[in-house]
Amino acid sequence: MFPPSTETGLGFDRPFPLLRLFLRYVLPGLALFLVVSAVLTVLGAHRLAESVYLDHATKQATVIDRAMADVAPAAWRRLKSGESPTFLRDEAEGRRLLVELSREVRELDLAHLKIYAAGGVIQYATDIDRIGTVDRSPAYAAAAGRGTSSVVHRVDADGSALYELYVVLSGPADPPVVFELYEPVSHLNALLWRAGAAAAGVPSLILLALALAMARLVVLAQRNIDGRAALVTDLRARLERLLSGAASQAVRRAVRAGGGIPSTRTRCTLLYSDIRDFTSFAEASEPERVVGFLNQAMAIVVDAITRAGGDVDKLIGDAVLARFLGARAEARAIAAAREALRQLEAADLPRGAGIGLYTGDVISGTVGSADRMDFTVIGDSVNLASRLCAKAARGEIVADCQTVAAAGDTDFGPAQTLSVKGRRNQLQVRRWRIGARGRIAPGVDGPVGAARNVGRNEGRNAGRDTDDTNSPRSRYRGDTACLYEGSRRRSNTAPTRFATSQR
Repeated sequence: MFPPSTETGLGFDRPFPLLRLFLRYVLPGLALFLVVSAVLTVLGAHRLAESVYLDHATKQATVIDRAMADVAPAAWRRLKSGESPTFLRDEAEGRRLLVELSREVRELDLAHLKIYAAGGVIQYATDIDRIGTVDRSPAYAAAAGRGTSSVVHRVDADGSALYELYVVLSGPADPPVVFELYEPVSHLNALLWRAGAAAAGVPSLILLALALAMARLVVLAQRNIDGRAALVTDLRARLERLLSGAASQAVRRAVRAGGGIPSTRTRCTLLYSDIRDFTSFAEASEPERVVGFLNQAMAIVVDAITRAGGDVDKLIGDAVLARFLGARAEARAIAAAREALRQLEAADLPRGAGIGLYTGDVISGTVGSADRMDFTVIGDSVNLASRLCAKAARGEIVADCQTVAAAGDTDFGPAQTLSVKGRRNQLQVRRWRIGARGRIAPGVDGPVGAARNVGRNEGRNAGRDTDDTNSPRSRYRGDTACLYEGSRRRSNTAPTRFATSQR
């Protein structure tokens, strides 16, 4: 069985390592099978050859037994009974038996022949000098002790290979006699080997061909798997660019756990950015130009958020909603907002942006139906961040005082009381504004800077925010007009006209 995918460090979005597992497990298994098959074939052919030779030797011993019983029955019975074989030389009947045995050996084309009686006494041997001697070789002892025929393979001093065939013959009235026949390893052995090789070689070749074909298919399959995995990875990367980082992580966790995407409550700093006066720009421009401008502006804002460790929740037309979690979330959100505004002004785009910052609790999770869902942040904090963004002019950040205090930022203006639409309680906010060419405008943290902001937008903001009676713009019109005028006289220059507009 293959190891689990975790053994290879396999993730749910990684290609299955089919080729590597095939080379590690399947191919060695096939090679081992071929080796074992070859070994079993050799052993089987060897056993088959021994069985054939032993069967042939048994038939030859039976032929000798019957022939001797016909030509010299009395002498043959004496020889088989274990009587001393000296009568083969001393008596005419014994000499006749000796002649007939020698003739039978020649007719059967036996290399050697021995006939044993009980106790290992050699009653007859083609080597006449060994008649009457005792042979207690292990092969004979094993055959005589078990009473079964056996085979021993040996090689003579001259290099010729022989089979020692021990055949046990016994009759109802006769004691068992052991025949030792010597058969040369001849063409019969070669025939048996060729037959065995053909029987085992053809399946082995077929198996080898199948293994090679399987390896080719596995290689092609691995290429297909890798290609599909790369396609899925590219598709996932493209889809993740349409989602927030939190949404991607939530989906990954849900896939690994095999469940749904839970909703969680968390505290974060929200950044809401919106293009100022985008509606008039879109009305007066071709759609292609509008899209090109949005891509430029969004790229700047998103890049600033990402580099500050924020997570873009969604792009809403010309607006961006992002969240900052973890340590120093407020400071990082302020840094991202400032960087985005500076880069937008430096890019010399036809429209700029305003940004609202607010820190509070939100619910992070999915909303929608079973067929269409969206992963986002929900809560009053999101609405407040959007409202603060609506109060920000081009190049301006409006943040609640708690966010600025938590960040330890001293570059914001003084606290202001702000009323927002749809909310009974007023908010304490502070403002930061960028000047021309990416520099902070002089006096932006005081009433003069705020008055300049009002002066630039007074005409366009006429009739807007009528429900916000305590808005900074209405208050600055009455309370700081003299400061603005005095500043203009001291500088002895015309008031700077910034290309800003309030959407």
